[in-house]
Amino acid sequence: MLNAMRRAGLSVAALCAGLLTSLAWPAGTDLHAYWDSRCRSCHGESGPFARSTLRADGRGRLLGRHHATDLERFMRQHYLAEDLVQPVSAMLAAQVVTPPLFRQRCADCHGAAAEFARRSLAVRADGVLIGKQSGLAVQLYLRSHGGLEPAQVSEMVKTLTRVLDEVGGAAPR
Repeated sequence: MLNAMRRAGLSVAALCAGLLTSLAWPAGTDLHAYWDSRCRSCHGESGPFARSTLRADGRGRLLGRHHATDLERFMRQHYLAEDLVQPVSAMLAAQVVTPPLFRQRCADCHGAAAEFARRSLAVRADGVLIGKQSGLAVQLYLRSHGGLEPAQVSEMVKTLTRVLDEVGGAAPR
């Protein structure tokens, strides 16, 4: 049962990641900063909010407790800019199905994932996630940093790449 749930979660995560990268939102828009300025005062941080109050169905559709039938419609009526409804929905859906590994293993030293991504990460022209200062591939660096299991390294790179995209920084440098 747990494996089936994990597989479903991974497929939803893949769908959300694909949706997020295929969506266009206004250039320079940082979805996490937008959340923090518009939503955080009532709902808290986006990741814990998403994991505690939302769920994604098997098709990657975001569902809420109170607005299960049409959460995007509710978001449109709840102070969210029209051009950001789908990107913010995709961000929240990805957070729903992504375990809080960064928060659990990295946040004590590196702070919030969005701030860390803004400050420390970039994407090379070949699409590889790198550290801005070192220029090293994050995938390789994490093999000896943070005590992650090998499977966790790949998941962390996917998460950090997604977060970097969400903060508007995933364009190749």
